[in-house]
Amino acid sequence: MSRWLKRSFDSLPLWMFASVLLGFLLSHPYAHSQVTEVRPIDVLSMLHSGSVLRTSVPPATSDSLNPFDGNPNSDQLVTGSDTLVLTLLFNTSIRVSGSKVFCGSVGRWWLEAANSLSDLDSRTGSYALLANGRPFLYRAWDSVAFPEVNAQFLRFRARDTVYGSYIDLGEWTLMNNVTFTKLAILPYPPRVIPGATLNLHVGMLDSAGTFYPYTLSYPIEWSTDDASVASVDPNGRLTGVAPGTTVVRAETGPPFLKGSAPVSVDPTFVGEKVAPMTVKVALVLIDPPLNDFGGEPMHVKYHWRDPVVLSNRLVALFREASDSVLHFVIDTTISATRLFTRVQGTFPTVEQFEAWLDEPGWPTLKAASDAGTIAFDYREMVRHYHLDSLRNHGRIDEVWVYAAPYMGMYESQLMGPKAFWWNSPPIRNGTALTKLLSVMGLNYERGVDQGFHSFGHRMESAMVHAYEEVQGRPWNDTSVHPTPWDLFTRIQKDVPNGSHVGNIHFPPNGTHDYDYGNTTLVTSFAENWFRYPYLLNQTHPVNVSTWVYSPADYLAEGQDHLGYLSWWYNHIPRYAGVTDGVLNNWWMYFLDFDSAMVLAKQIPPVGISETRDVVPVEFRLEQNYPNPFNPKTVVSSQLPVASDVRLVIYDLLGREVATLVNERRSAGSYRDSFDASGLASGVYFYRLTAGSFVQTKKMLMLR
Repeated sequence: MSRWLKRSFDSLPLWMFASVLLGFLLSHPYAHSQVTEVRPIDVLSMLHSGSVLRTSVPPATSDSLNPFDGNPNSDQLVTGSDTLVLTLLFNTSIRVSGSKVFCGSVGRWWLEAANSLSDLDSRTGSYALLANGRPFLYRAWDSVAFPEVNAQFLRFRARDTVYGSYIDLGEWTLMNNVTFTKLAILPYPPRVIPGATLNLHVGMLDSAGTFYPYTLSYPIEWSTDDASVASVDPNGRLTGVAPGTTVVRAETGPPFLKGSAPVSVDPTFVGEKVAPMTVKVALVLIDPPLNDFGGEPMHVKYHWRDPVVLSNRLVALFREASDSVLHFVIDTTISATRLFTRVQGTFPTVEQFEAWLDEPGWPTLKAASDAGTIAFDYREMVRHYHLDSLRNHGRIDEVWVYAAPYMGMYESQLMGPKAFWWNSPPIRNGTALTKLLSVMGLNYERGVDQGFHSFGHRMESAMVHAYEEVQGRPWNDTSVHPTPWDLFTRIQKDVPNGSHVGNIHFPPNGTHDYDYGNTTLVTSFAENWFRYPYLLNQTHPVNVSTWVYSPADYLAEGQDHLGYLSWWYNHIPRYAGVTDGVLNNWWMYFLDFDSAMVLAKQIPPVGISETRDVVPVEFRLEQNYPNPFNPKTVVSSQLPVASDVRLVIYDLLGREVATLVNERRSAGSYRDSFDASGLASGVYFYRLTAGSFVQTKKMLMLR
């Protein structure tokens, strides 16, 4: 019997208790308890994954995703027209029971649904009018609820009824009814060490097995089947007692949602590593030969380090620090004979730059730097060496540039239409990039420890953006409700007795920037990150001796820096699964942010897969959708095991017209978008090669 019922009826006479209990069970079938709520549909994620296509009339002049990003202040603006029409085409029918809009203008809006475009356009057959000319006011929400409908096409129409030429759409949100049927205990399955504690929490599963965060107001009651193996307190703190296995259970008060999970208490354990990831690097060496120095490269004349040696050292350091998960491969090497640095707006010749370097103390270069008139032209370099095309076609994954001092590069730079802060302002235009491209700016005057350092800020930028995108929360290592990234970067200075691994500038015991040689011992939770997401309450003392290889290393210049960075990278999670909507393999965000975001949405949190088949049982290539199409379509595929994958589009003559995928992928289901803009109407073929599996299908593009 549920303890909720027992507490409620302990004071009743036995006959009355039996009568009331029988009536309760008849009217509240405990085994089939459920909760139904109205929830927003995550259209933005579906647009990112390609499971929904979008059209706009007139075409969007701002970011076409703005009406779906959850921010009413980022909008889609229409000027010169009194009407805006947005149409969503879903891969499969979705259930919709409501909608709301937020506008920065005044007018009326309509919502229509159908299962075919012809029905939607003709307003016949499966057509349904869900909202009919509802008024929207300046910077105000309007919402409508209706009986649930299943539809594959949804169309939003707005009309300016005041000025006749101005519509400002901040948000268009679709809603549906979600029925929750059970609790999911996380992290799953719980694992703990004798004497250690793990904080458990719950999520919810709907009738389709989809996972949601727990947002109900009902408290959770916890228990274990065998307290001699593991116990759990009312706050969900699981404590290992002795090696063995048991079951932990969670349930709410009425309406009695329940969940359970197997518990393993082990003497020790570590996380399950992901498969190694190979990253193809284009190495650009801006190290031109100097005519007045016998044609030797610039680094030789000025007694600087060999950039090829530095690059190879970085490759080895990352392989070691990532526990062999990260394999950088210098796939392409470009020896630049010109400069891409603008000084006062123009490109100097190699001879001009050499003359400035020959000046004692570099007064010309320092003055230009102080005045802000030195800048590296990333767009020019990318265009000049066709790095955008190489990246788009999967022939390279990123770029490392080694250059001399005062050549104006950032430590790391992100380029591409959806670029964001990468320890430098993003570059979104000016190239043919369709994917994100990370460009590392490295300096062969400096040591390998300083180059290693630059990559750390890139990792920080990636993880900050991941948690902002997924949870809408900025980096705050002192937060009372920290994200895993907040916890990872905690230091003693900010959170006494709560330090973890630290950040690139501050080790756990650091008191100021670059305090890598600090000998003060502090307690740290750092070692728990080798079990992520199982963050136990175990602590260990740390100081400079923790990350310096030997006393001799400590005395060597820069070794405390290099030692700390290696130790820091070595704690970056590289494990299977998803926690709080973010992959447990953080290196994926560092290497390929967009793919990481898509992958995190395709797999459920660790252990929830038993409610939903997320790993396909066979290779499969689906028919593209829609088909025929104009000009965009989506190709879906399934991989039962990790594979090297190529997905290529061919014309009728067998000529390759596009490479959609050329990378190693984990087992799972994938959707890849194909944009045929610029191609003629007609028949095309697409071929999937995954290991020994090869399959080809036909598609039709009609304009």
